[in-house]
Amino acid sequence: MFFEVKNKLIKKYKMINWDEFDKMFDNMFSFKSDFFNDNNWTKRTYKSPDGKYSFTYMSKGFNPNQKSDELDILKNELEKAVTEQEFEKAVELRDKIKKLEKNKEKISELQKKLSECVEKQDYEKAIEYRDKINALK
Repeated sequence: MFFEVKNKLIKKYKMINWDEFDKMFDNMFSFKSDFFNDNNWTKRTYKSPDGKYSFTYMSKGFNPNQKSDELDILKNELEKAVTEQEFEKAVELRDKIKKLEKNKEKISELQKKLSECVEKQDYEKAIEYRDKINALK
């Protein structure tokens, strides 16, 4: 009886249904939800100099046109994999990060050439550059 009255009041007066709110909040702020896995979030951890205190915060940029660097995305995925103790995935990500860092300049050059080919509509050459870039990643 109490819950029926509560629900009627919530609907009538547009009050917050705290049960639904709690579920929504838990779902949104769970690290396994899509809310945090859109790669627009930055996670940072601060540790006090003596190591006694630490806190972690996450922030999300407000520029929808801002693209995350592939390297940053991989580093965030690596941090998440380590946190969730998915060490096999962490090894793969670590190796991808090293490979990207090693080939960063070559990839940048090839991406410039790829853009030029697309502008000139030389798609055959663009395919070659795309494949070279993917091989370096």
